[in-house]
Amino acid sequence: MNLTGFLALTEREISRFLRVWQQTLIPPVITSVLFILIFGYSLGSRIRDVGGVSYLEFIVPGLVMMGMIISAYSNSSSSVYISKFQGNIQEYLVAPVSYWQIILALTIAAVLRAMLVGISILAVSYWFVPFSLHHVPVLFYFMLLTSLLFAFAGIATGLWASNWDQVNVFSTFIITPLTYLGGVFYSISSLPLFWSTAAKFNPILYMVDGFRYGLIGVADVPVVYSLMVVFVLTALFFILCVQWFRKGYKIRA
Repeated sequence: MNLTGFLALTEREISRFLRVWQQTLIPPVITSVLFILIFGYSLGSRIRDVGGVSYLEFIVPGLVMMGMIISAYSNSSSSVYISKFQGNIQEYLVAPVSYWQIILALTIAAVLRAMLVGISILAVSYWFVPFSLHHVPVLFYFMLLTSLLFAFAGIATGLWASNWDQVNVFSTFIITPLTYLGGVFYSISSLPLFWSTAAKFNPILYMVDGFRYGLIGVADVPVVYSLMVVFVLTALFFILCVQWFRKGYKIRA
């Protein structure tokens, strides 16, 4: 293991998003505050409670997950694609670092950015609606695994994409719709039977629902299902990243 090369690459990836923290860390927090003000106070005044908690308290976990998902994916996908575009990624492949060390460095930076965003949103949300942490290990599990999952998804997308539009395809047409339909702003138990059943095929539902259980103790599906779904998806995307890096997918001429 080339520890020096690994640490240098990790430091480079972390400093990459910290240098522009005004663009990488602040916007998700502002977006969440706007959602709290618009949905939490306007709709919240008309909805008495959801699952035994106030509507404002109910949507906070979903907003945290939404910010973390977008941050983790954006960090790794943009880093890989820009490295491909500038030709830097070929230098990684010939450097004395293994492909899994490259993946780990990219992942650490993406997870750190997602964690900073998630903790910031939680801190700001507490000012609007004080809450107590229901189950800290479950809370941390979903924060970490969800960040890992979308860091790996971002790496895979960055390798696959041939232009910047393709990088945004996954975010615009898959992540964003699934996030908004993943129980962020509503409980699937309030949906008709058909739509409630269909919602259970949305993987982001299990991330939001599991994190909501860890934060406020409310869940629409058994938390053990959410734990398993997130773990399996994270493992699958990790294997995909390892296989593509090992083969030099769309990297080597």
